[in-house]
Amino acid sequence: MIKRLVPLFFIILALGMLLFASSEAAASASLQGTPTPLPTPTFDIARLDRPETSDPPTQLDQGALYYWGVCLACHGDRGQGLTDQWRDAYGEQDRNCWQSGCHGTDHPDWGFYIPKTNLAPPIAGAGTLARYTNAFELHAYILETMPWWKPGSMTTQEAWAVTTYLLKLNNTQPMGIVLSLSNGSAIPVHRSVSAPPGEKPGALLLVIVMALAAVGMVLQAAPKWMGSRSFPATATRPNFVHHLHPPSIPAVQARFRYTLGAGGLAVFLSLVLLVTGLLEMYFYIPSPEQAAISVETITTLVPFGNLVRNLHFWSAQGLVIVMVAHLLRVILTGAYAPPRRFNYLIGLGLLVLILLLNFTGYVLRWDEGIRWALVVGTNLLKTIPLIGEGFYEFLIGGSEPGSATLTRFYAWHIFGLTSAAAILIGWHIFRVRRDGGIAVPPPAQRADNGRITRFELLRREVLAMVIAGLLLLFIGLLLPAPIAQPLSSTSTDISESRAPWFFLWVQELLKYGDPFLLGVLIPLLVVLLLGLLPYRLPHAKRENLGSWFPRGNRIAQVLAVIIVLGIIILTIIASVTS
Repeated sequence: MIKRLVPLFFIILALGMLLFASSEAAASASLQGTPTPLPTPTFDIARLDRPETSDPPTQLDQGALYYWGVCLACHGDRGQGLTDQWRDAYGEQDRNCWQSGCHGTDHPDWGFYIPKTNLAPPIAGAGTLARYTNAFELHAYILETMPWWKPGSMTTQEAWAVTTYLLKLNNTQPMGIVLSLSNGSAIPVHRSVSAPPGEKPGALLLVIVMALAAVGMVLQAAPKWMGSRSFPATATRPNFVHHLHPPSIPAVQARFRYTLGAGGLAVFLSLVLLVTGLLEMYFYIPSPEQAAISVETITTLVPFGNLVRNLHFWSAQGLVIVMVAHLLRVILTGAYAPPRRFNYLIGLGLLVLILLLNFTGYVLRWDEGIRWALVVGTNLLKTIPLIGEGFYEFLIGGSEPGSATLTRFYAWHIFGLTSAAAILIGWHIFRVRRDGGIAVPPPAQRADNGRITRFELLRREVLAMVIAGLLLLFIGLLLPAPIAQPLSSTSTDISESRAPWFFLWVQELLKYGDPFLLGVLIPLLVVLLLGLLPYRLPHAKRENLGSWFPRGNRIAQVLAVIIVLGIIILTIIASVTS
């Protein structure tokens, strides 16, 4: 029995070995002919592709390109930071960011070192930018500290572009706004804002309406202007505004080339300043932390805020020019002769108040552009003997500029100086009527006794205001009012700062000597000299009034021209050299 099983055993063993060899050969053939399956990739390599941009690239496009070329390696394609998952997207030899030859301590000159305990943080997602309030703060940090291996190498335009892209990663990109120093403080980091609807269509519609009104007034008055120079009284009952004017005035002296329309334009610009200033008060915040930001908010985010601010600014500049022209016209025509001497002083006082209103309004911006005015302008008061220090502390609210200074200037601008100017404007208009209206020769010595009524005079004034309003609107649409980055400190570094244009001549004088003599005493002497003209110098004869350059007051004319030309020349020199 055993002998029979032995051959069977060997047969079974041989068959088993044959089957085993066949399976091994098949497995071997399978391994040699079919590749081993690789793990399924977990990273989409397309995430490293160059971002698509428009032509020409927008600020967001520029930020995306810069981020892709410089920031992406450390901060991730989605702002997730230098996570393990993100480093797995690198090549095998680049995944250890602290390895020698990669970004380790012995990195090459072109490399950089990443502290292992302070990884590149995430910059997108909830709470990632919590330390920044607005785009300006984020931009300042990026400009100063990035990129990691060469901080400060970015241009300010690149930093603004990257700031825009970071806001896009956090879904808070401002819509329709190009970030810059003039609006960055108004753009929040943690919520999205949009530019208000365009102001140009509405402003252009207003321009068209005003232009049509001006044309209508011209056509209405054309028959009178082409006919007799003496206008009969109208049967229309005069209203309050009419009663602010004399019943009639000589036609010759009512011409624009004699009056320059300066008085009426000054009143018009004052009204524009009042209305636009009241509108700005709804948004302006008089604190050092918020003043410049609120001005940027008015300019950038408030509907028609930019136009309103531009109108306010350019009206203020125009008012200075118009009042100087008015004062010069009065002197060059001898119109300050008695009984108009006191009203001339009221007008001179008004000019000083307007300059101070411009100065205080200028400081209320509380940005880097006001540094000269805040530091040099106020410190000139300290140079006044005996009372200088006390006067300085009273004006700015302490021993150095600070939050109290802004509060004081705001109060002076809104209440103190404005109230005084309103009183003097009313007094000045009253005295014009009280002193007999415009200066003219006696009736018997006039070459033309034609007169115009108060109705015609008001029509001309309104026409002049409409034209001035049109010009002001065009300027407001084309030339933005200046605004700089918020004032970072009240230090005495004024190397890059300038005075407001109407005080540039004082800034230029300060280069040549003693601050009190040149910065305080000379401006005071200029005002005093102009005030003494009607009281210490000869007047024009009555028969010569009502015309330019009468003989009787030649000395006053020459002095006024010298003063004005000197101020203009110094202003031009300061503008060119500073």
